[in-house]
Amino acid sequence: MQVSTVITVSRQLGSQGSYIAVAVAQELQLRYLDREVLQRTAELAGYPDAEMIARLEEKERVPGLLGSILAALETMPPVPAIPSATLREGYAYDDLVAMLMRRESLTREEAWERLAAEQRRAELSADYPELVRRVILESAQAGDAIIVGRGGQVLLREMPGVLHVQVIASEAVRVHRLMHRMGIDEKEAEQQIRQSDKERARYLKHFHGVNWRDPGLYDLVLNTDKIPVDLAVRIICDAARGLGNLTKLP
Repeated sequence: MQVSTVITVSRQLGSQGSYIAVAVAQELQLRYLDREVLQRTAELAGYPDAEMIARLEEKERVPGLLGSILAALETMPPVPAIPSATLREGYAYDDLVAMLMRRESLTREEAWERLAAEQRRAELSADYPELVRRVILESAQAGDAIIVGRGGQVLLREMPGVLHVQVIASEAVRVHRLMHRMGIDEKEAEQQIRQSDKERARYLKHFHGVNWRDPGLYDLVLNTDKIPVDLAVRIICDAARGLGNLTKLP
């Protein structure tokens, strides 16, 4: 009997959760889905962010857009390369912030708020949550997928056999990682981490009514202060394989 593996991963900025998720996807040969993949597939389907938001605001029926995005997903590489996980840790935001600072003559704080506001605008579109929900559910039902962020731990909590993981680290460790990775000072690293935590908490509370830090939402909570990436990957893979064996039992 072939068993499908589905894993959701919630992670804090600087926790190395995205590196871990990509490595797990490679080890278990799972299709990888996160916000960046959703954005790129929307573009491949002919709906870059601005156009997609406009169409949703005009109340275009979601199923048509969903079909285009799901079709585009089939053309995407199943798993991104490990180096690209740097972008998924949120470090790419620094490039976007710098671009906005130059182009709009904004302070760093203003640029960060602009990015957050643009994301909120997309999310507040009436059909946006439904689109995300349908893409995640379709991906999970197709099987063999790792879903990073976007409330997967809530959307799929009633689906049998899904493993829900959260990757965390202390603020001090996360600050140190961002300072080293991005070449920024301690104050800027702290600001980015707190802004990221605030936005993640807001998203889960607004759309799903849950506290994203609630351990009851997860089957595994891994603290990378002590658990290195390679060990975290092994723990998740072993748990997923074990859960698959349990699912096969009559």
